[in-house]
Amino acid sequence: MTTALGIEGAVRSAQEYIEKNQKTVAIAAGATTAALVTAYAWQRVANYVPAKGKYPVGTLPADAFEAIIVGAGPSGSVCGHYLAKKGVKVALLDKEKFPRDKYCGDAVCTPAIRILEDMGVLKELVDNNEAHFADAGGFVSPDGTSYIGASKQKLGQAACCALKRINLDVRVARCAQRSGATFKEGFEVVSATFDKAAGLWTVASASGEKVLGRVLVIADGATSKLATKLGYCTEAPRGVCSRAFVEGGTHNTNFDGVCFYPKWSLPGYAAIFRHPNDELNYCYYLIPCGNKPGQCGEVNEADLARLHNDAIKNDPFISAALGPNAKLERMRAAALRLGGQGLTTTFDDHMLIIGDAAGHIDPLTGEGIHTAMMGGRAAAETIIDMRNTGDFSKQSCKAYSRRWYKAYGHDFFMSQKMAEVIHRYPILLDAMASEMQRKGDVMMSKWAEVMTNMQPKTYFLQPHVAVPLGIAILREFLAQKVFGKPDRYQLKKSI
Repeated sequence: MTTALGIEGAVRSAQEYIEKNQKTVAIAAGATTAALVTAYAWQRVANYVPAKGKYPVGTLPADAFEAIIVGAGPSGSVCGHYLAKKGVKVALLDKEKFPRDKYCGDAVCTPAIRILEDMGVLKELVDNNEAHFADAGGFVSPDGTSYIGASKQKLGQAACCALKRINLDVRVARCAQRSGATFKEGFEVVSATFDKAAGLWTVASASGEKVLGRVLVIADGATSKLATKLGYCTEAPRGVCSRAFVEGGTHNTNFDGVCFYPKWSLPGYAAIFRHPNDELNYCYYLIPCGNKPGQCGEVNEADLARLHNDAIKNDPFISAALGPNAKLERMRAAALRLGGQGLTTTFDDHMLIIGDAAGHIDPLTGEGIHTAMMGGRAAAETIIDMRNTGDFSKQSCKAYSRRWYKAYGHDFFMSQKMAEVIHRYPILLDAMASEMQRKGDVMMSKWAEVMTNMQPKTYFLQPHVAVPLGIAILREFLAQKVFGKPDRYQLKKSI
């Protein structure tokens, strides 16, 4: 009897325990469901796009454009092309007469190559011997460990190609013009005002010419006078890069593209890219890193000319690649606005900011041509959608922000953090180069995919990459700190 009563009591206790925990589980499940529903509802509200607006097709004044794009660089011209191709009435404005030059590294990454191919511009560039696709490429790490491989064999395509901006920009702008955009060269914008009642922008030039438009697209470069004047850009760019072309036949370079990472300028770097006709582009990038104005790791923006010119003769790797008889043009420099730096927003009522003006340059690499083109296309898609609904409000323009963030903006945070880590721990690059020497193009192709936006920076955190890289870092630490691996990256004079 005692045993039976004991069993009965145990069963009763078990039932009470189950009932009690069922209530707890039910409460937890209910709370979780409520939280998920709330988050979903909030997201729906935040991403709500009006289905109908005040300005359907047919309400545009005859003398106005549906979109005014200020700046005919890669972002503005790509945007103009895709808009005009869909029948949108576009004005593409630029203060310069084309062709005009732009100072940068001239490296066009895979996403931009695909857009150029879609536009039909890539064929023009290739047919006119204005593009050189990189095959033999690599980098030199801070301790002088180097690897040059043929990543194209592993990727199935070139990770980037070299295009002079004087050729690239004019061909993209003319493509937009052929697609139907009204291209106004020599149009220096001095003001842009918005008439809220009419839903129209008035953009005026220095000569007094005025253009009316439903949507204003700001694409006037890293310094963006227009975004600054309108209050959307609150500070000057913090990065800087140099450029100097090297005459073909005067150098010793036998590769297509190599990045050099001397530890004194990390997270910045120098690079040499081969152009058609054996011409080179030698450039130096200083990447913002640190809290002080102008700080780029251990150097400042003001050190650019010194670093650029000193490396030509004293950097053991760059000087060897250029050789003693290299004929270089005078160094030219340009500002870099990276990772959205200084922008309060990239959209507002009847307004979008794209390309360098929006700070859409990768904070790790300083590359911005591919993000400019991707952003230009995202802006065009957003404007086409707004044209279909007739709503050009801030809420509709917000869709552009979601598009560029999904395409590449999500990578900016990781890029910035990687730049800071590389500055503090150069051994990470040493380990990567050593691993490339061990595994060849397999590892080189992974590096190329991430650095050219074919893969996000979080790709390095995936187990099949992170584990061997972690082992490589440990191996490199032992080699440098225990076994005294020599530092092969020594300057011939102190920097």
